[in-house]
This record gives sequence, C-alpha cells and structure tokens, in this order.
Amino acid sequence: MQLGKLTLRNPVCLAAAAWQLEGTGYERLGAIFTRTVTMEPRPGLYEEGIWQVDEQTLLNATNMRTESAEIMVHEYLPGLGRFGVPVFVSITAPGIPGFRKIARFLAREAGHLLAGVEVYIAQPDTGKGEELTARFVREATQAVRDEMPPEAAVVVKLPPWPEHIRGLALGAQEGGATALAATNLLKALHLPDDATADPVAGGLSGEALRPVALRCVWELAHDERITLPIFGTGGVFTAGHVTDYLRCGASAVQIASAEWLEPGLAARLAAECGSLVPVQQ
Repeated sequence: MQLGKLTLRNPVCLAAAAWQLEGTGYERLGAIFTRTVTMEPRPGLYEEGIWQVDEQTLLNATNMRTESAEIMVHEYLPGLGRFGVPVFVSITAPGIPGFRKIARFLAREAGHLLAGVEVYIAQPDTGKGEELTARFVREATQAVRDEMPPEAAVVVKLPPWPEHIRGLALGAQEGGATALAATNLLKALHLPDDATADPVAGGLSGEALRPVALRCVWELAHDERITLPIFGTGGVFTAGHVTDYLRCGASAVQIASAEWLEPGLAARLAAECGSLVPVQQ
C-alpha cells in the first residue's frame, strides 16, 4: 500500500494497539495504529467498558477512557517503535480547533517517531442530533494536514454509513487526506443478562460490523471521484476476511477487535497475508 512516499510492506495492520504490545511477529505488520487519544485525558472505563456481545463481536461503552496525547507520546509511543514498522497515532477532538491543537502537539513532540496520524471522525455523542457533514470532515482534515510535516500521512477514519460515506470521503480528500479508513464503530446498544442492569450504549466492532464495513469500502472504491487508498477495518479474524476487503477495493486492513480477543492474531495474519495484493478495480 502506498501512502504518499511511504510504502506499507504488508496489507495487515494493527489498530487500537495495546500500549505495552507483547509477543513476537509484529515486525511483519504493515503498520501499527495506536488507540485513539485526545489532547486532554477523558476519564472513564477501559477494560471493564468493553462488552463481549457474542463470540466475535464487542461493544465499546460510550464512557470509555481516552489517554492524553502527552502521556501517549512520552510514556508509550517510543515502545511501539521497536518493531520497526510505521506507527500512526489515532486522534480525535470535539471540533476543528481541537484537531489543530493535537496535531500541532504531535508534530512538535513526536514528529520524528510517527509515519502519520489517523483522524478519527465520529458523530457528536451529545444527544442533540448534530449532523456530521462533509464540510466538517474537510476542515478537520485540513487542520491536521496543515500542522503535520509534509511527509506525514493523514489517514481519515470515517463512520460506518454506506449511504453517506462517499460524501464524507470527498471532504477528507479535499482536505488533504493521504488515505481513508472504513470504518470506525457502529453505534449500538447492549442489554446485559442482568435484567436490573442499565442498557449499555456504545460502539459495535468485530464480526457484526464487517458486512457494513465491507459495503463502505465497496462504495468508496467504486466512486471515480475518490482516488485515495483505503484501509478496510471491521471484523477481520481470518486470512479470508483480509481477502474479502481486498476484493471490495481496500489496499490494506486494520485489525483491532480480533487482537483484543486473541492477542497475537494480527501478527499471525501478517505472516499469512504478506504476499496478498489488492484487486484492481
């Protein structure tokens, strides 16, 4: 996969990487994407906020904790570089100034350690029904692009909305994105077995997300206006799943839920899939 001047040597990438990544084989990956961070830490749950809905589907509770960019840079990022593969920091913010601020910080404090950033675009979760627009995606992407070094890749991760993702992707492309990722989490609700427990609102990942994410990749890959390479992400557990994303038009995949459920799986799939190439559209 070509990201500007950067070439990923393997179509299998790890997303939402553990801060202390243990085990072997991760040097075969195409890239490592960190867990999503914010400029200031957001308190909340972590492990106890991830619900296993079924064997291969997770729900990440809305009140999940995020680490600060400063903690990530100074305590965790150097360790992820030991595998010798490109490292991307996943970032999010509530608005354009927030994206600009965190990108500026990363460029200043960790530009030499990073291959680029992933701009995690999410629907505002305030209950007010705000609309996520192509304009917002364009401006957020542009804000990050302006702050990062010219050689840094900017990957924009979009929501799992097949009917709207083309327009959002065009916004990212106009804002200077290097690549797209389809998709992030699907809003969902989990009802715990305990009937007295409150429902858990959050984002769905894993097996249940894969058919929607495949459709999103297909929509992006079959729009002649969109010229950016695509990461497919959602429910990748086997080499066959990697192939499915490549058949739909992705150039590479990201693995997150499967690695959480089975640590080391991303490294094993990288060993299996290193010779796979995208299907020409």
